[in-house]
Amino acid sequence: ALHRQPEQTATDDVDAIVQCGTNLSTLDLFPTLEHLLQKPLVPINVATIWHALRACGIDDKVTGKGRLLEEF
Repeated sequence: ALHRQPEQTATDDVDAIVQCGTNLSTLDLFPTLEHLLQKPLVPINVATIWHALRACGIDDKVTGKGRLLEEF
């Protein structure tokens, strides 16, 4: 489902949470929420940074800034 109430967010049928919109700095907040919710969180700003690095051939991992930058 695209729109859920907060209490419905981390249910078993949710594979990941995507934060849309670029006017929210989530780089330091989302790794903690990933741990608490046990779900991958993909903020648009972080996804943009990840894609730009990979498009330039930079495969470095960034520790402590969420699963996307740490694992992929």
